[in-house]
Amino acid sequence: MARTKTPPSLSAVADAGRRPFFNFIAKRSGPFDAITLDRRRVYILPTKSGLMFAVLVLVLLVGSINYSKSLGFMLTFMLAAIGNVAMYVTWRNLVGLHLRSGGSKPVYARQPARFSVQLENTDASCRYSIAISANGYEYELVDVPAKALSCAHFEVASHSRGVLSAGRFRLETTFPTGLFVAWTSIELNMSTLIYPAPVDKAELQVAGTGEDGDTDLASVGLEEFSGLRKYQVGDSWRRVSWKRSAHTDTIYTKEFVGGKPERVWIDWNQVAVSDTEQRLSILARLVLNADAAAVIYGVRLPNQEIQPDTGSAHLHQCLRALALYGH
Repeated sequence: MARTKTPPSLSAVADAGRRPFFNFIAKRSGPFDAITLDRRRVYILPTKSGLMFAVLVLVLLVGSINYSKSLGFMLTFMLAAIGNVAMYVTWRNLVGLHLRSGGSKPVYARQPARFSVQLENTDASCRYSIAISANGYEYELVDVPAKALSCAHFEVASHSRGVLSAGRFRLETTFPTGLFVAWTSIELNMSTLIYPAPVDKAELQVAGTGEDGDTDLASVGLEEFSGLRKYQVGDSWRRVSWKRSAHTDTIYTKEFVGGKPERVWIDWNQVAVSDTEQRLSILARLVLNADAAAVIYGVRLPNQEIQPDTGSAHLHQCLRALALYGH
């Protein structure tokens, strides 16, 4: 995702916590479950272009007074009126928007977490060119159609496993003239889960326990191939015969007979590493390897035991347990 650095003069204003003068903005920033941007929460300042425009109007006014030029007065007052209208339209482009969390997905440590904010416009007019930024970086520029929803996204760097809060973000607009910037700083109750960063390589011990409790040297090849049948909803895509399906209009699934379900335990005590974070990173890799190998696996931690299972929900349950270990 492309991102640009917010101009220093604006980012200094956006980060209300850096200057005591803007502490009152920080206190009013949340966090909220949802919020409507009323007129008291939207602030407006001139941009560099706006300051130059104001200087121009002032010079024209002084010149008109000095030389008593009627046309100069007309031009000065017309430009001042345009500036006032532009200021109101820019401010009004943000006022009335309803904000709420749009959710986020878990990521691994040291990956950026992407948060979504829903912008709801209940007015009959469109809101144009609304930028969302966080930590001084602008991430997206969106329009919000009349009586509709739009989503804006921003990223927060993750450094360690656990729960990561989105923190404050900034919405701003310079529409329509660029002479003024209307902005607000808001924090919503948004957080995401940060999984331990898996190591690049770790070997999965595939010695497991069968259904009868006996220990087997389990592997994906325990069962013997018996034939093909038509694909049914719920069949594992790992057992689809792509070679046969490519020659027909039907998808076929491989059938196996014999063998016992593999049950692999990924055990905390079997990882011979003293550092807790490194051990969790190794366990995360073993969980991912077990899921990729399509084995039935469980996780044993000092304070928790997750029974063997398969599937996406089980994968995220195991990674969640690793992420929250000791928290």
